[in-house]
Amino acid sequence: MGIDKHKIQAVEAAELRWQAEERLCVKTAELHPPRTDGEMLRLIHELEVHQVELEMQNAELRQARDEVESALERYTDLYDFAPVGYFTLYRNGAICAVNLSGAGLLGIERSRLLGRRFGHFLTEDNRADFTHFLSKVFESRCKEECEVALTREGDHQLFVQIEALAGKSGQECRVAVIDITERRRAEDLLTEKQQELVEINSTLETRIVKTVEDLRRKDQMLIVQDRLAVMGEMINNIAHQWRQPLNTLAIRLQYLPLAYESAEFDREFLENNVGNSMELIGHMSQTIDDFTNFFRSEKEAVPFAVNQVIARTLSLIEKSFKEQNISIALQTEGDPMANGYPNEYAQVLMNILINARDALVGRNVDKPRISLRSSAKGVKTVVTITDNAGGIADEIMDKLFDPYFTTKEPDKGTGIGLFMSKAIIEKNMDGRLTVRNSGKGAEFRIEV
Repeated sequence: MGIDKHKIQAVEAAELRWQAEERLCVKTAELHPPRTDGEMLRLIHELEVHQVELEMQNAELRQARDEVESALERYTDLYDFAPVGYFTLYRNGAICAVNLSGAGLLGIERSRLLGRRFGHFLTEDNRADFTHFLSKVFESRCKEECEVALTREGDHQLFVQIEALAGKSGQECRVAVIDITERRRAEDLLTEKQQELVEINSTLETRIVKTVEDLRRKDQMLIVQDRLAVMGEMINNIAHQWRQPLNTLAIRLQYLPLAYESAEFDREFLENNVGNSMELIGHMSQTIDDFTNFFRSEKEAVPFAVNQVIARTLSLIEKSFKEQNISIALQTEGDPMANGYPNEYAQVLMNILINARDALVGRNVDKPRISLRSSAKGVKTVVTITDNAGGIADEIMDKLFDPYFTTKEPDKGTGIGLFMSKAIIEKNMDGRLTVRNSGKGAEFRIEV
């Protein structure tokens, strides 16, 4: 039988272990001579206390390690996800560390930025300034600031504010990069607007003078147009005022030759006919004077009796209104006085009355009627003009006094009369002209 190789190896290993244990016992006996039982117990106690201390220290070390790891995690989150770009640069401007926001500002992955010089991402005209700025940061050891323009790969230019502070070692610096593109755009826009404002201010006086001249010219045109419109009405009223006297005068003149051949013709008959004809001519002449006075311009404000102006205005239009079967009723309370321009006041009355007449005629109102009422309210004089034409629609009530606003056909209204009337009462006589629906029609109220 051959010898079992595995058994030989097991015997050799057992013998080696026995020799090692024997040598250890000899070495232990030389280092630690035999101790008494009391010493052995005390030694065991010390070992147990030391073991507990080691366990406590180990627990504290684990807790400290967990806190450090937690703080490191928070710091990493704050650093990487901060809204501001953070860089660590060497003296030569090379990037040794950068957070995610910083990489986002440059538009390149963070791993590709390490070792590259920050100045390469600046516009060419900013690179020399940044090199000087970086030298200043390491020399001053204080926080320094500057503004530069960044160029992004395949993207637009960004303006950033840089704040940098050198580290204690003097070999690197911490850099905060803040995107101020929107602020710079706002500043540029503000500068542009300020320049425009300066230019506007430089020509403001000239523009004001030109605008005032244009407004005056337009006002004059409005006044002329309003006067022409009223004049057309006056010519129509003159025709109505003169038609009957002219007919009567024509009949008398035609009758004179016939009467001359009859026995009734004598000096007394002739004088009576001449007298009656002159009365008609005098009435027509007075009509001309009344219309002439109506259009006469007044330079200064004067006190005037409101009822007299109303009566004079009604006398100019009553004939034409009667021919259209429009009745006019006047009710006065006392003898109210006003201060201003009586002819302009009469023109306002005329405009309102014509407006009421057109509404009554245009709507074919049965028994058309206009009522006027004058009274004194404290120091103010109030005149109301009311018709029964059905009132004013709500959607046009606020537009009634606008220039050129009219509901009439183009050849029957310019939209100027009521606008000018309001301007006259409010600007020239420091009063108010208002309108509202009342009863079966519209009511205009003049208060001066």
